[in-house]
Amino acid sequence: MKIGIISDTHDHIPNIRKAIDIFNEEEVETVIHCGDFVSLFVVKEFENLNANIIATYGNNDGERCKLRDWLRDINEENIIDDFISVEIDGLRFFITHGHHQSVLEMAIKSGLYDVVIYGHTHDRVFEELNDVLIINPGECCGYLTGVPTIGILDTEKKEYREIVLE
Repeated sequence: MKIGIISDTHDHIPNIRKAIDIFNEEEVETVIHCGDFVSLFVVKEFENLNANIIATYGNNDGERCKLRDWLRDINEENIIDDFISVEIDGLRFFITHGHHQSVLEMAIKSGLYDVVIYGHTHDRVFEELNDVLIINPGECCGYLTGVPTIGILDTEKKEYREIVLE
């Protein structure tokens, strides 16, 4: 199974559209968004996504109730929360935005998860620590690093592929 991973979109519509196009072309079944959609209007772009969305609230996401409602209007299976623990394709995932550093560290060290995914720092991370795959896809917006990125995780191979949006 392919899972699309995106974070820190920060209202950058052109890059959001590119990411959605790539996720659709790659036929990902689920997209994980690690927060910081920022404005509600960007959620409308995800109507073009051919996958369900698992999302976390970022520290810049206001209107949390409307964000949840708009995501569910697109697909009632879409979920959003501060912290998400979910099993996908036999792997145990912990998903968060990452601005609660102590929670992130506890999840990584807990031994409860196969994959921990977060955003917030805008820095790309792909590493394995004590059999836990740790992923930060970087920033879709490209505002801080100048390199807009997303990723795709192949759950069968437990392989991650970073994609630079051009």
